[in-house]
Amino acid sequence: MTPSIGKFSVSQEFSNNFAQASGDFNPLHVDPVVARRYQFGSTVIHGVCGTLKALDIVLSRLDSHVSIKNIDVQFNRPIRHNETVEIVCNNLSTGNMRIELYVSKKRVQALDIELINIEQTIYNSHKYELAINTIDDKPLELDYKDSLTIDNDIDLLWNHNLMESLFPKLKEFIPDCQVAILLALTRIVGMNCPGLHSVFAGFTLTFSDTWTDFPNKIHYKVNRNDDRFSLIGISVFNEIVKGEIEALFRPKPVQQPSYNLIKPIVSKGQFSSQRALIIGGTRGVGETTAKLIAAGDGYPVITYNSGKEDAQRVCENINLAGGKCSMVQYNVLSPNHDVVECFDGEDVTHIYYFASPLIEKSNNPFWSEKLFSRFCDFYLSGLADLLEIFSSEPRYRKNELTVFVPSTIYLDQPQKGFTEYISAKAATEAMLNQFVYKYPKWKAMLPRLPRMLTDQTSGVANEEPLHSSKVMHEAIMGRVKF
Repeated sequence: MTPSIGKFSVSQEFSNNFAQASGDFNPLHVDPVVARRYQFGSTVIHGVCGTLKALDIVLSRLDSHVSIKNIDVQFNRPIRHNETVEIVCNNLSTGNMRIELYVSKKRVQALDIELINIEQTIYNSHKYELAINTIDDKPLELDYKDSLTIDNDIDLLWNHNLMESLFPKLKEFIPDCQVAILLALTRIVGMNCPGLHSVFAGFTLTFSDTWTDFPNKIHYKVNRNDDRFSLIGISVFNEIVKGEIEALFRPKPVQQPSYNLIKPIVSKGQFSSQRALIIGGTRGVGETTAKLIAAGDGYPVITYNSGKEDAQRVCENINLAGGKCSMVQYNVLSPNHDVVECFDGEDVTHIYYFASPLIEKSNNPFWSEKLFSRFCDFYLSGLADLLEIFSSEPRYRKNELTVFVPSTIYLDQPQKGFTEYISAKAATEAMLNQFVYKYPKWKAMLPRLPRMLTDQTSGVANEEPLHSSKVMHEAIMGRVKF
């Protein structure tokens, strides 16, 4: 691999400032609570932000005024906040240059760029004045077919002070108008087309050799599409640039069935004896489980960490339809004892444990200790800390307590790339069986579940996922293999 010329990482605060500078406030980048339900499981940095950070470091090494002649950028995978990004460059001089960005030795971006030397007086950056973004816009929510007729333009934005603080060398050595155009690309994709459910795949731009006036707008028009991948090509142009953006529509967050849709599959009184603490009950199979138990006349209390609004939504859906559900805040990585008394003096009869990080493949061809540790933090340490809270109460050491922890069918059907996930699940089964051995009145339920339609499993396998309500009903009833 070409030698490294530098490293960087981007914090959430930096991304928030970049959003202000560019006008791209897509929640994928700036709202950690909303983004956890998206394809990548967390916020990620703007692709163009990574590009500009890399150029900023390159320009610190060149230390000369340059202009972009051509630039072609491919985004191979998103960069999460606080990941260390390594930059390699094959030619630290003007002319044609290849810049690549790596995270954990995996390429995340590739830039082919041609830079030409210019005199500082050509662009007089201090005179470049455009609108400064002053509002947090909401992105448009387009469907794929809606985008095919898009033909519009947007104002270029420029915030001199903010850009100087974010990218000082870029601000010093490249014409402001070129950087403003690069900023406009992320706003087009993240806010306008595709908008809310977008993935920026890449772009190609060619700038004019000379210009006398700086444009204040850029035009964009969808000029091609590929139905197989929900992919669109967007031509962009103004007086000094022409090129194309490539973008995709990412899957929308999965909505679990409502309480009223779930209720018919549950018999009246089926779960009336359950006072169920559901760890991670604000979405996915946890949300479905809460609705199933409430539909069977049980009483679920769901926990949330940061997603209070999601918890309120689930509770309201159940309570307004005649069921019963409450909520309590709980962080499995920083446990508290509030959950023990979540039923106001009555004991918990069942614990359902659905806490999980993003279920993702390893980037390492054999083993990733970092990924395995991440799974263990949730599946092993988080569960052990919770059960220790209950076992520290004398009455729970003597009472019956059912602990339901979903395992995975992949223990019986190994999957390439999921060694760390499967290993952590196997260890969880062993640990919980040891707990119930120590406390004879405790019961372990460890169903090895198939892939279901949730936010967490959107990238686990290629086969069609199963709807969660019927699978979870069977699992709660003990009809799935343990």
